[in-house]
Amino acid sequence: MLFTKSTEYGIRIVLHLVKVGSNGYVRIRDISNHCDVPSFRLSKVAQKLTREGLLESYTGPNGGIRLARPADSIRLLDIVRAVEGEDAFTRCVLGLEVCGDENPCDVHEHWKEAREVILNMFEGKTLEELIDIGEIQEVQGV
Repeated sequence: MLFTKSTEYGIRIVLHLVKVGSNGYVRIRDISNHCDVPSFRLSKVAQKLTREGLLESYTGPNGGIRLARPADSIRLLDIVRAVEGEDAFTRCVLGLEVCGDENPCDVHEHWKEAREVILNMFEGKTLEELIDIGEIQEVQGV
């Protein structure tokens, strides 16, 4: 995968929330156990998703997290950008700071083309559409 483990966890977290379909808050510990994500990592990722308006959180005995918006209004791209940052699809795939259109690395043009395809796919897929792919969630622990 081209993204960090945190982004993978973010996707798993929100897909789990869609799947359980609760209007109430789901405890971090329950999500951690079900999605096999360490709770300290899950908390950090959930903070980013909350800060970006994708999740709502509530502290206290009945606290936890839930989706802030309907699943059909959250795109996969929203999750990636919330966790990775705005430059998730603009930075060099090799991690080179000096790479860009004016000073391309050896794979810049190939990555630029692939990046556009991936960006369009992530922009066009909502959580609702992803959760409809039933067998995948069962295999990946969502």
